[in-house]
Amino acid sequence: MKLHSSVVEKLLYLFENYGGHGTHAKLRGFLDGIDLTPYEKKTGDQEVILVLTEDFVKQLSGNKK
Repeated sequence: MKLHSSVVEKLLYLFENYGGHGTHAKLRGFLDGIDLTPYEKKTGDQEVILVLTEDFVKQLSGNKK
């Protein structure tokens, strides 16, 4: 199972902006709130990739950023 590049970018953003504070309370809260959806690629190896649920829903509804 892999993380989609958008998940990695989101995690980096959160660590850069909310990491390094005393209790890490904000960072923990944001990390706890990340919602991931498993997506099985239908081409190639058919591997499972974790994607941000909000991005997955946007793709299903046909809306792009």
